[in-house]
This record gives sequence, structure tokens and C-alpha cells, in this order.
Amino acid sequence: MADWFKNAIVRGVDLYPPPSARVPPNCFLEVDDVLNKWTWRQQFDMIHMRHLLGAFNAEEWESLYKQCYRYLKPGGWIEQIEPELCLRADNAFLKDSNPLAAYGPLLTRCAERAGRKLDTAVNIRPMLEKAGFTEIQEKEYKVPLGSWRREKNLKMAGQINVAQWVLGVEGWAMWLLTKYGEPEPWEMKRAEDFAKAVRRGIMRAEREGGVHYYHYA
Repeated sequence: MADWFKNAIVRGVDLYPPPSARVPPNCFLEVDDVLNKWTWRQQFDMIHMRHLLGAFNAEEWESLYKQCYRYLKPGGWIEQIEPELCLRADNAFLKDSNPLAAYGPLLTRCAERAGRKLDTAVNIRPMLEKAGFTEIQEKEYKVPLGSWRREKNLKMAGQINVAQWVLGVEGWAMWLLTKYGEPEPWEMKRAEDFAKAVRRGIMRAEREGGVHYYHYA
């Protein structure tokens, strides 16, 4: 955004410092907790959020959207992109014993017990409406997991998605499984082994090109 709109001031906020401080001169990266009271002196033309599924409980989401509404200029936009973790495949039947098929539903149940649901994508609209937003638009995308799509842009998106899942699957699962696993919290070794099985399945599908995995976002 900072590269595209060089006359705009772009602020990026996260709980932890970025891995690199190399940013355009009109971009400012800040370490902050968006659940705290916002202290910016100006309102924004646009607020973008992504990949926050499971980050907050219901009350925290409500507070966050109210702050977004308060800090947007009249006519401003809020944009949010959230994936789901349940994998599907149109060209194959996924057995419950398949770690890739079990992963999403299992984590969804764990997150519900933790009070931090992962169904963020389907609840965005009612939460935005409650905060006062209008003219809400929803778009659903079928995101490939792997390079099985023929279209060049979707093939590349699928390759990037593989990297994201392979690097992220353990981090997404570890806290939920060791704290809220079923029928009781899992030992760390069991959670690590499960994450490894999911990674192996993803890499095998990408290598062999048999099962066309995807998820919605």
C-alpha cells in the first residue's frame, strides 16, 4: 500500500517487531496491541486486518470493531481477510483418518472450548453491522493448497499457500491441542507428531499432484 500510494501515510501494527525494518519512507511499523485504547490523533481512510482468526474472544472482537468504526473517516473503508482451516478436495474423498481432513475440524472444536472461535470469516458481517458499518460486501475465494491449478496466478497462489501451511501448521495447532485437545489436552509430542503428519501430507500432495486440496477464504 505504501508503494502504491506514495502520498499516503501507512501504519502497520503488530504485537511483535517485524523481521525486517526495511520499509518505504511513508510506512511506519509500530508494536502495539489493538485491543488497547487507540491513541492515534488522526482518523484513517482505510483499515486493513487479516489472519486474525482465533485471536480474540467475542467481547474483544466487539471492542476492536467499535474502535475501527470510531477511527475511520466518514466514507472510509474497513477490509478484512480471513481464511478457514478446513481443507477440502473435489477430486478425492477425504477419510476422517487423513490428518489433513481432521486438522481443521479438530482445531475448530479446540478453539470453541478455548473461547476463541475460528469461524471468524462467517461472523464478520454481523459483527461489523453491530459496530455501525453499512454497505458491507462479502467475497468468498476458493484458495488452492498446492500448484494444481492451471491458471498462472492461482498456481503461484497455491505454491505460496503450501509454504504458509508447512511453516505455520505447528504454530497454529500447538497451543490449542496442548491446552484444549480432546478428549483431554494432548502431550506436546503427540501435537508435534500430528503437525508433522499434516505437513507430510501437504508436501506429498504437492509432490505427487494427486489430491487437489483447497480451503475457503
